[in-house]
Amino acid sequence: MAEQTSADLATAAIGDAHAPAEVRIAPASAADIEALSALLVETVANNGSVGFMHPLPLDEARAFWRGALEEAGQGKRVVLCAWLDGQLLATGSLALVQAPSQPHRAELTKVMTAPAARGRGVGAALMHALEQAARERGRRLLTLDASLIEGATAFYRRLGYHTTGDIPEYAYKPLGGLGATRALWKLLDARQPARILPADPEVDERHMRHALQLAERAGKEFDEIPVGAVVVSAEGKVIGEGWNRNIHDHDPSAHAEIMALRQAGQALSNHRLVGATLYVTLEPCAMCAMALVHARVARVVYGADDPKTGACGSVFDVIADPRHNHRVQVQGGVLGEEAGRRLTNYFRAKRGKPLV
Repeated sequence: MAEQTSADLATAAIGDAHAPAEVRIAPASAADIEALSALLVETVANNGSVGFMHPLPLDEARAFWRGALEEAGQGKRVVLCAWLDGQLLATGSLALVQAPSQPHRAELTKVMTAPAARGRGVGAALMHALEQAARERGRRLLTLDASLIEGATAFYRRLGYHTTGDIPEYAYKPLGGLGATRALWKLLDARQPARILPADPEVDERHMRHALQLAERAGKEFDEIPVGAVVVSAEGKVIGEGWNRNIHDHDPSAHAEIMALRQAGQALSNHRLVGATLYVTLEPCAMCAMALVHARVARVVYGADDPKTGACGSVFDVIADPRHNHRVQVQGGVLGEEAGRRLTNYFRAKRGKPLV
C-alpha cells in the first residue's frame, strides 16, 4: 500500500438524532474487500450510478476492488473507508491523474454511503478526508461526475463543489434507462469567504415560515406564483419583505427576491446589504442570484429546488462561480417540501386538478 498520511487515518465525530458515534476513516486494505464488495453490490441494487449494472455479481465486485487496491499500492489511487463498530458505512476513491500535464488534479470516484448511514454526516466526513489526502499529495483540483438523482448534487454543492454543466443520456442507470450526469469541480486552495456564518436551524425555519406566509399572500391576494422572500440584517432584524409581483406590476424583474432586496436597500439607505441573509421559498433564478452577489448578501437560504431555472446549483450554479468578487453562502431545502407543495398546488389548481 502507498504511504499513509494524516489524511488517510482520521476519526470523525458524527451522530444521529439519538446518540453521537465515533466513525473511523482509514485507508482500505485487502481485508476489507468483502465489505467493500457488499456495499458496491447494494449501491448498484439501489440504482446508484457507480459504473455497474444490476444485478452485479459479487465476484465482479471483488475483482473491481482488488484492482482498485492494486492501484492504491502503486500510488495511483487512494481508497478510504468509514467504519463504525466494524461496519463499513461509506467509501470513496481518489484517482490520482497520471498525465504529465495534470500533476495537480485528482478525480473523485466510487463515493458510496450505506443507506443506514445517510443524513448522519458520514459522507461529509469522508469527503473532507479525501480532500485532505489530495492536498497532501499535491493535488489541488478535484473533479467528479454525479448522476442527477435527488440529493446527490445538492450534497456536493454543500461541500463547495461547482457545476460545469449537465450531459444528457450520459450512461445507463443500473436498473435501466439512460440518465443525465453533472460534472463538478473544486479548487482546494480557492479563496473562501472571510467569515462562515453560523447556521441556526430554528432561526432559519422561523424566517422561512415568514417567507411562506408572504408566498401565500402572493397567491391568494394577487394570483401570482406563490414565492415569498425575507431579508434579515446581520443583527437579526427583518429589513425587507417581498413576494412575486410580475403580473401585478407589469414588471418582469419583480421577483420576490428583488422586491425584498429593494425594500432592504431602502431600509439601510445603501445598495450593499453586507452581512444580510435572504430567505426565499424557491431557489433563486439567474437574475436574482446575480442581484444577491451585487448586493453583497452574505447568505441565501431557500426552500424548494427549482429544476427548471434554479441558479444556486439545481440547473445553473451562477451564485457559486469563483470569478465573482463576492461569495454568497447557499443553503437549500429549508422547509423545502412544504414550499414545493404550495407551488405544486398553485399550478394544479390553475389546471383544475386535485391538490396534493
